[in-house]
Amino acid sequence: MKKLGLVTKILLHVTLIVFGIMAVGGPILLANKGAINGYFGIQTSIGSTNGSDGSLYYDTKFENMDEVAAATKDIIEETMEEGAVLLKNDNDALPLEKNDKVNMYGIASYYTVVTGQGSGVGDAKSNVVKLYDGLTSAGLIVNSEMNEWYKSQNVNDYLEVGKRGGSFTGGGTQQSQFVVKDANWNELPDAKNNEARAGIVVFARNSGEAIDLYMDTTMDDGQTRTIINREHNGDASRSVGDALALSDNEKSVLEGMKALKDAGTLDSIIVLMNSASPLMCDFIENEAYGIDACMWVGAIGTYGANAIGRLLVGDVNPSGRTADTFWAHSKYNPVYYNYGAIEYANSDILKGYQTTLNNEYDDKYYLVYQEGIYNGYKYTETRYEDYVTGRAKTGDYDYEKVVTYPFGYGLSYSEFEYSDMQVTENDDATYTVTVNVTNTSDTDGKEVVQVYLQKPYTAKDIENGVEKAAVELIGFTKVEVPAKTTVPATITVREKYFAAYDANVEKTYVIGSDNADDKYLLTVAKDSHDAVNNLLKYKANNGVAVDTDKMAFNDRRGQGDKNLVWSKYFAYDNKTYSSNDFIENENTVPPAYEGAEVNYGVDGITNQFDDVDFKKAGIFSQDETQQVYITRSDWAGTYGKKIALTATQALADAQVCAPAPQDNIPYPTYGEVGFFDEGEAFDEIKLIYLKGKDYNDPLWETLLNRMTWDETCYLLQEGLRFTNAVESIVAPSSSQQNGGLGPVLSRADGGLPSQSGFRGFAETRDPENMGRKPATFVCNGIVAATYNVEFMRKLGEQAGEEGIWAGYNGIYGLGVNIHRGAYCGRAFEYYSEDGFLTGMAAGNEAAGSHKLGMFVLMKHAILNDQETHRAGVNTWANEQSIREIYGRAIEVAVEVDRELTPNSVLGVMTGMNRMGAKWAGAQGFCNKVLRAEYGMRGYVVSDYNSGRLYCSPIQGVLNGNDLPDGQPAGNDPYKTDKDGNYLNFQNYKTGYGELAWAMRDAAHKILYTVVNSNTMNGFTGESSIIVVTPAWEIAVPVVTRVAMTLFIWSAAAFCIVWIINFVKERGRRSL
Repeated sequence: MKKLGLVTKILLHVTLIVFGIMAVGGPILLANKGAINGYFGIQTSIGSTNGSDGSLYYDTKFENMDEVAAATKDIIEETMEEGAVLLKNDNDALPLEKNDKVNMYGIASYYTVVTGQGSGVGDAKSNVVKLYDGLTSAGLIVNSEMNEWYKSQNVNDYLEVGKRGGSFTGGGTQQSQFVVKDANWNELPDAKNNEARAGIVVFARNSGEAIDLYMDTTMDDGQTRTIINREHNGDASRSVGDALALSDNEKSVLEGMKALKDAGTLDSIIVLMNSASPLMCDFIENEAYGIDACMWVGAIGTYGANAIGRLLVGDVNPSGRTADTFWAHSKYNPVYYNYGAIEYANSDILKGYQTTLNNEYDDKYYLVYQEGIYNGYKYTETRYEDYVTGRAKTGDYDYEKVVTYPFGYGLSYSEFEYSDMQVTENDDATYTVTVNVTNTSDTDGKEVVQVYLQKPYTAKDIENGVEKAAVELIGFTKVEVPAKTTVPATITVREKYFAAYDANVEKTYVIGSDNADDKYLLTVAKDSHDAVNNLLKYKANNGVAVDTDKMAFNDRRGQGDKNLVWSKYFAYDNKTYSSNDFIENENTVPPAYEGAEVNYGVDGITNQFDDVDFKKAGIFSQDETQQVYITRSDWAGTYGKKIALTATQALADAQVCAPAPQDNIPYPTYGEVGFFDEGEAFDEIKLIYLKGKDYNDPLWETLLNRMTWDETCYLLQEGLRFTNAVESIVAPSSSQQNGGLGPVLSRADGGLPSQSGFRGFAETRDPENMGRKPATFVCNGIVAATYNVEFMRKLGEQAGEEGIWAGYNGIYGLGVNIHRGAYCGRAFEYYSEDGFLTGMAAGNEAAGSHKLGMFVLMKHAILNDQETHRAGVNTWANEQSIREIYGRAIEVAVEVDRELTPNSVLGVMTGMNRMGAKWAGAQGFCNKVLRAEYGMRGYVVSDYNSGRLYCSPIQGVLNGNDLPDGQPAGNDPYKTDKDGNYLNFQNYKTGYGELAWAMRDAAHKILYTVVNSNTMNGFTGESSIIVVTPAWEIAVPVVTRVAMTLFIWSAAAFCIVWIINFVKERGRRSL
């Protein structure tokens, strides 16, 4: 019996352990089943396509993966050739001659930044071309001893690292922060003193997802200090410095190079700025360093070094232009007075929602876009004009001290002149701008011609609180101009962008003035500062007082030309742009059910963001709402104001996830068999029959009626980089992945979910190379800097080729947040400080990808322009800035794609941030602005959401966020958010008609996207889909129950044996 007792004791412990593991681990496994199935390639639906060549709706131009890889290599190199920006080129430092000797300095001369950090980055190690090899292949003789010395070093020894989880050159680790110390000049080997034509120093910075660059800047008021330092934001005692300033060691290298130059050992000093975020540029013009040339190359991608070599020797003539303002010092940028992490006073009153990776409650932090529309060049150029023209309350302003290189700026090895500007008004509310571009040099080159608009800043604007920048980019083109030749440049611009948004009085877009002297001005220019100088020369010629002694010029980019300006007067008009054709057309569509709103209740353009403006949200005290945004009418009184806010009960209430409204609205029809009857085809309704149909085609109602309630819930409940299959309508599952720059995974990678839709050409046409990962694309700032829309489409098409071979049906990208500040961790994924340029780049790239059937979900909509406290930070901004900068990026992108792509399926991913107090996906702009105004037809997915309980999928669907990127409800059918609301759609089967119709609407958008993507390759009317539950999902609860049963029986057996032994022992003792 003692042996039996030992056996039962062992069995008890074993079953207890197994049951404990299953009881705890089982729910975790099932809560993440989407990720697990995706990683291991486990299918949840099986498709029988029965396809033929005629059903290959999206084909490739390549025969195998080798050809795809070769084309991607070419496009990466071309991106750098088109986008690298020559910032400075004194003393004919560039181009170098082939066979010139060069010394390379800086730890990044070997450990060059390829890409950023985070979930959407590519392979930063395989096949990466080093700068040494790129320059050598271009014909330069590079100091090999210096290269070998840097190669032998541990890069982490030269960094201040917030988290050593990531690779400095780029990788997939989130929350990686770096401040570069670099090697001191005195540490370098003697080879540093080798005689050479040029010394090339590489200054690099890297950043990534979930955390911003280190910052420690005292602003130009001498008092405000902005600090970003992981968990210690704002704590001066924990600061490690500023990532965008040169370190002492980097300065020592420049000083050492200058000494060699003075001694005649080096002829010139060249800087390569290897960073997606521009460094503070005051050092470039510092005579103590003797820098002759500087080129911004961003994060260079896998093969960018080859192009850099060709640029340096003149095989390629630089033609990139800056997509951001390059500030002399961060302290002059008004954005940084309200940046990073600001905690509400009285924050303890807030509830405390789902946290970041650092386990910190982000809902207690806020930031205010106090600069309004005056971000980047719209601040620097506007205040400059006002200073030069003597506007009252402008204050002192030294443009040359503030700005090193303006927006749109870049040099070439050629010289260009503009002449004979003409503007033609067209019947469709557009204007065709033409100008002659003359290459006066002996070198063939490309020139970027930019069209800037100046809206008159009128007395009514000041009265109504409407702001207008001195110049706004509204069009551009890039033209090839052979040496000693003149070619015309033609740009079409839209009159709609002449309108400004009046959020206070008219509450819509307005154009014109009551005063006939208030003219709208167009100018063609080489950059934003050249544009303002053109306008100033024009105004001076037309009687406006201009103090020319205060004007600032760049000798290489123009002195201003009054002849490159066109003007037009518009009478005041608050009607023309208060609506658009899309809104008018959608309001003719019948309502979904009796009493339903048409076009989400939008019959014109009006305020949708009052709740995002701290002054209008009705949340803060009257005193706090008297704090001001920057206004052009009083620079001196409104610049540099840090907004202080106190948490109130009203704020706490506004942060709550509201319950779904209960009502008596009848539910949609479910499970009704319908038919497709067109021409000779007659069949039960299936998704394939909606391919190419208009979004509002009546056949959609037939299809959606066929879906059951359970299928609708299944489609909407989870979407961790996939969309689920719908068996009744033969809708296959689709597969997506992150990729702010382009596809990053191969078909064989576990991170790409296994779909029943089209799985990519690699699997069938080149299975031996199915595991080859795509090369890493150059950062998006360099893409924007190309200012070449034809190239942008070409780049998007090649990204689509990578996707269609790997099996991407869609992609979580492109990045359309704004470079509000240079410290954003994900700056490498985003394009520009300018919403129009961002939208043009993203829209044209998306259109290219859509040609291959890879749908694009741009991210992260909207006001998610920093990573610090991204998971819940309250972002406050006024409506005009949201519409004219941050939303404008998506507006333009949708407009471009709708023009270029039949059945446009461009969509977005929402951010984790709150817009005001509400999560971005629940604020309402997805429906009321992106769809009802912009005409976006693609679906909306949340950012990662498998536990961020303030990102309610129920509130998301009600407000246009169609799908969670995750499984918020896990495997618990009764799981609730922190406010007690059910997260599983199945709990809303009766009594929630408004929600049911919103669910149907979300399903419509998802299915519209899927059917108009490469997911459907191979599918015909004869195809079928079977939804299956993977064996492991069935096994987990079974094993849990078996383990529990065995534990109970073993516990009972143990107790029985113990009692028997106890009784026997007592009996023996009694004897």
